[in-house]
Amino acid sequence: QHHAGENEDATGRRVACGRKGRVVPLSQIHSLRPSLQPRAWLDVMASAHTTRDDKNEAMQEILILAKDKEISRWFLEEGILDSLMFILSNYFRNYSSFLRSNENEPPFAMSETSAEDVEPFSSFKQGGNAFYHAKLAANCCVALGKAHCAAVHTEGDLLLMSAYSRGSVPVERQLAQMLFEVPHHMKVMKPSAVQNNGAGEGSGGGQHQQQQFDGEFTLTELSMQQAEDLASSIKGLDDGKIDV
Repeated sequence: QHHAGENEDATGRRVACGRKGRVVPLSQIHSLRPSLQPRAWLDVMASAHTTRDDKNEAMQEILILAKDKEISRWFLEEGILDSLMFILSNYFRNYSSFLRSNENEPPFAMSETSAEDVEPFSSFKQGGNAFYHAKLAANCCVALGKAHCAAVHTEGDLLLMSAYSRGSVPVERQLAQMLFEVPHHMKVMKPSAVQNNGAGEGSGGGQHQQQQFDGEFTLTELSMQQAEDLASSIKGLDDGKIDV
């Protein structure tokens, strides 16, 4: 019986999200050998301690690196979806709870990067900081989805290869295919963390940074229907639309 250690799931694969270890300072990553840069950017995404701006910079770099099919495959194998889907599911969950919250409640969500901060709904709307952060994650998912399908679904299949290279397989379909085929770690939220999404009372806010990563990360395989629904929301965000 394998007991999950810190940042491991029950199968022993490291969870690439909420990690506590040190990361290479961003200013130094660009001077690393090119072969070491993907790992360094993955570490920035996987860390519990890097800021939203750090992760935004990492995602911009990952978007460029993902154009290389081999690097893209490596990112997926190393669990980049853990952190990307964490950002996206937080965003969709907060956005939905804003839409549902009644008017007497202040429209705030706990910031995912700072224990004391609360974020206004405007941050989650088009042009806001949380929106921009989630949109970058969606852009990365789309880039990885295209690379995944180009690599996995065309090996030896010339007809399919030409269909993908002509772009006749819709991007949303490629994204759904990747989400269906590449399992990722998903956080099972503790009830307290879900309920406490208003402005924190007492010490609630101070506990939030830890709450974010509390609960188990479990390796999740989506059904085709779940993958298609998620792909539709992510593709919407990739296009700058919010479709929760």
